[in-house]
Amino acid sequence: MIDYLRKFLHKKEKTTIVGYLKKLSINRHDLIEQVPDIDVDSPVNAYVTLAMLLKEKGEFYKSLKILEKLKKENLSESEKKLVYLNLALVYKSAGFLDRAEEALKEGISLFPSESFFYYELAQIKKSSGKLEEAVEFLERAVSLKKEFEDELIHTKLYLADSYIERGRTDKAFKIVRKLNLKVPIPLFYYVLSKLYYFVGETEKGYRKALQGMKLSPKHQAPFLKVIEEFESLSEDKLREIIKEIGLSPVTGKMLVEKLKVSGDKKQLLTLLQELNAKFPLDPEIKELFLKTLWEIGKRKQVVEEIEKFLLTLKKEKKIFKCENCGYETDTFDWICPRCRHWETLGISCEG
Repeated sequence: MIDYLRKFLHKKEKTTIVGYLKKLSINRHDLIEQVPDIDVDSPVNAYVTLAMLLKEKGEFYKSLKILEKLKKENLSESEKKLVYLNLALVYKSAGFLDRAEEALKEGISLFPSESFFYYELAQIKKSSGKLEEAVEFLERAVSLKKEFEDELIHTKLYLADSYIERGRTDKAFKIVRKLNLKVPIPLFYYVLSKLYYFVGETEKGYRKALQGMKLSPKHQAPFLKVIEEFESLSEDKLREIIKEIGLSPVTGKMLVEKLKVSGDKKQLLTLLQELNAKFPLDPEIKELFLKTLWEIGKRKQVVEEIEKFLLTLKKEKKIFKCENCGYETDTFDWICPRCRHWETLGISCEG
């Protein structure tokens, strides 16, 4: 079938596995900068593209049927890679992880130097909670393609965290010490903080948590949870943290809750005014501020604040940012145009 169509169309083979990954985007398109466009006039590419479109529509059976038939055809090496990899991806999307793993292992046996097979197999192991095996496959992927190194580091840190939970701090320390970080990452400080706390080195754990929170102000909640788990996250402790790293929406809202419990309305209003001025577009802070004003009888100010807020929103430039890949657009869509994840475009504003 394929040979006949190839002769009929007189098309040269132009497919490369990276070209396909770039064009159809399987969440690792960010690894490749410049690759040729996929040749959809090629019979194999046309069939695989159809299979992927059916996958996106949720018609997994039809997609799998096409790819399984293609496996039996007389394919070139690059076409075989294409078919086996996408067969695994469709099985994975359909929830047949065992079949996906089988297809990837078959791909590895045929093409042991293709890094994407190891990478995708590692993702399956990771989703199944088999982090040790995920690390092994990612190490193999990294030996073939260095761009997977960040994924390996993060997976090793997740593994270290799981060792801490199981009380295997010796193994966790071993992983952390061997990591070769080119740039500091929040997850590293999170794991290190948790590790120090777990072995009783409270001050070191606290300091590492502060470093992590300074590095990633938007992801302070996990660090605060660790501090709360091993220390008492009192009002005084929160003020100490704020003094060290500055006021943020997370620490501010936590302190608000403490002040509400203590009943100190004067300090509560002062704090909310500061938070509202510093983070005027944070919806939770705005709601807390308006509720507090209403409760203490300043209802005219509530109306004024709402009018001011609506005017600010009108002047701001609205953008939608994907929570998964960081893609930005000025138009809303239910699916991210870049990574194809559903319902990940969230609204934000820029001046």
